[in-house]
Amino acid sequence: MKPKLKKILLIVLSVIIVIVVAIALTISPITRNYIEKHSKEMVGRKILIKDLHLNIFTGRLEMDSIRMYEKNDKELFASVDTFLIKISLFKLISSRIEVKELKVIAPYTVIQQNGSHFNYDDLLPKEDTIKAPKKKSSFPKSVVITNIIIRSGRLIYSDLQLKNTIRMNELGVTIPQLSFDQGNTNAGIHLKIGKNGTLNSHLTLNMKTNEYRLNLDLVNLAADIITPYVKAYYNIGKLDGQVNTKLQFVGNMNHIMDFKISGTGSCTRLNVTNMLGDPVASANYAEIKITKIYLPTSTYLFDYIHASNAILSFILTPKTNNFSVLLKPEDKNAPHASTSEPMTFKVKDLHLTESQVNYTDKTLHAPFSLPVKKIDFTAQDFDMNGTNQIRTKAAFPEGGIMDFSWKGNMNDLSNQQIIVNIQNLSLRLFSPYCLNYTAFPIINGNLNFISKNNILHNNIESLNMLDVYKMRVGDKNKKLKAEYKVPLKLALYILKDKDEKIKFDVPVKGSTKDPQFSYRKIIFKTLVNLMVKVAVSPVKFLANNLGLKSDNLEAFVIEPLQTGFTAKQYSELNDLANITKAKPELTLTLIQYVNIKEELPLLAMYKTKERFLLSQPYTDNKMQISYEEVQALKNNDAQFVAYVDTLVKKHGNNLGDVSLQEKINSLYTPDSLKAEFQNKLETRNQLLKSYLITTGGIPEKNIVVATAESTTLEAYSEQPKYKIDMTLPGAEKTEE
Repeated sequence: MKPKLKKILLIVLSVIIVIVVAIALTISPITRNYIEKHSKEMVGRKILIKDLHLNIFTGRLEMDSIRMYEKNDKELFASVDTFLIKISLFKLISSRIEVKELKVIAPYTVIQQNGSHFNYDDLLPKEDTIKAPKKKSSFPKSVVITNIIIRSGRLIYSDLQLKNTIRMNELGVTIPQLSFDQGNTNAGIHLKIGKNGTLNSHLTLNMKTNEYRLNLDLVNLAADIITPYVKAYYNIGKLDGQVNTKLQFVGNMNHIMDFKISGTGSCTRLNVTNMLGDPVASANYAEIKITKIYLPTSTYLFDYIHASNAILSFILTPKTNNFSVLLKPEDKNAPHASTSEPMTFKVKDLHLTESQVNYTDKTLHAPFSLPVKKIDFTAQDFDMNGTNQIRTKAAFPEGGIMDFSWKGNMNDLSNQQIIVNIQNLSLRLFSPYCLNYTAFPIINGNLNFISKNNILHNNIESLNMLDVYKMRVGDKNKKLKAEYKVPLKLALYILKDKDEKIKFDVPVKGSTKDPQFSYRKIIFKTLVNLMVKVAVSPVKFLANNLGLKSDNLEAFVIEPLQTGFTAKQYSELNDLANITKAKPELTLTLIQYVNIKEELPLLAMYKTKERFLLSQPYTDNKMQISYEEVQALKNNDAQFVAYVDTLVKKHGNNLGDVSLQEKINSLYTPDSLKAEFQNKLETRNQLLKSYLITTGGIPEKNIVVATAESTTLEAYSEQPKYKIDMTLPGAEKTEE
């Protein structure tokens, strides 16, 4: 080669080298300055970069302190302390991109949501209304990124409408290799959420089929992080607890919502209150094992759901309850949910142990609170769409226990079987209810209650068996206006047997679809009616219990002028004595009622007949004429009529043509007849009382025999009789 040509080539080569070196030395600051100067044009945001180093020979790019600002150019949107990427330049020749290393140190992002808008909406590509013609893609056929590392990341998410901020720290991502054309990609992510919560995940993605498997492990995630979102649907006040999960998501990236979930989860120290601060539910520990959750078909399959030391609180107030407060008013303008797939919900083992229900009623005169403890709730192979059997055991204060079983279909409550067995329940616990409804406080007593209910096609047949022992109530609180006027103290004493037991059955029948049907009201009304009936007719109730004919003992029927008692009447008095002795604390009261206006003329007739019989020569004046003999003498007896005429003449009465009764009435003054009739009534009272005491064996302090007041007798027009009643000293009777 000629020397001159060599010299020219050397000069050209030197110039090229100088140019390349110059470019290599100046491209970094030029690139940095260009990005900062034209960032608003390129992405619409201001971007600042502290340092940028680009090596065009090795394909290495490193940037330090990258900062992107919000649209107002004042507030920081995102930043990265260090960004490093190494690209194999030689691979580009074969249309292959190979990134040897991608490192992002301390990325930081602030995401703000306001309804459906985000603070990064302007960074997203806008939809082009004009469809561009499809062109053959010039994108490299192969892209491989290795050694992807993201470390010390921070993400702050704020929902401006809910006024909620979630801080996620210590974000770390490790991906050994990301290949977009073949093979599996494995990625590990670590993230700290809130103060103590951590998220560790591992993703395996098949780049060819887009099938993925994501393992998601949450540790000590604070449940209150979702409080603002739950408040959008419920009026909760507080949501506390710690959540731990080991979940696996399996799906395909081509169908983002088509995934299946399995794994386990647990929650500790869960506590939920409503917006008024009232407790709703809490649990010391709860855990689940998910067999499969598949949202497209609404499938929820669980191997088990367990919870322990759970507490459910129900608080009733005059206007509402703590659960109603929890619910938001229904939005009438909200669109109705479209019909979807029927839900499949199955649990092989559903078990709640050592739990409690606290029931509080603040609507009564005295507050009522009942903690139901040691609840053990079990259901095996539970299927929301099938027939299930649920068994529950629980304990009440002061030694009471309950066994509850239910068999039925959650979707068809028209057919059910329910059995409730309550033993040794202290009735004193329910004193506030008794006080509210009857004004009587319960002092003592135990209850056994068995209820067997069969519901077939919405028709219920129920048998309720009550066994009460030593139930006692205190004095009536006369300051309270009771809902039911029940003579409870008297009714209870009458209902008790000699061992202070009360046993009776309450059958219930009806249609559960009837709006007026109320199981509780039927039983309560039946009990109230029984109490009133017993108190109003205690003799009849006790007679039935003793196997006596109660119809004959509702009243003691008499003949007003009789001087003794018939055999039938003595039998009735014997029965009455036996009833009274069966309840030694009761006072037997017999009040005599007669129609005095009707009886005075009959007394005059009786006295005249008696005088006539004594005047007969065959009669021994020393012998008393019996009531039966007088009644046997007919009014139209010729001798008797002549005798009356003789007496009238002796009295000097000139009555003319009048009836026999009028003639007899003229022989006596009304006052004398009335006085003698009163003596007869009192004589019968003494005879009756004496017999019941001496022969019947009733203590004198337990019996009252008297005649009704004169004013009452003047208005009385019914059959002559003794009205029978039984009272308990200190107890009130209801009005008849």
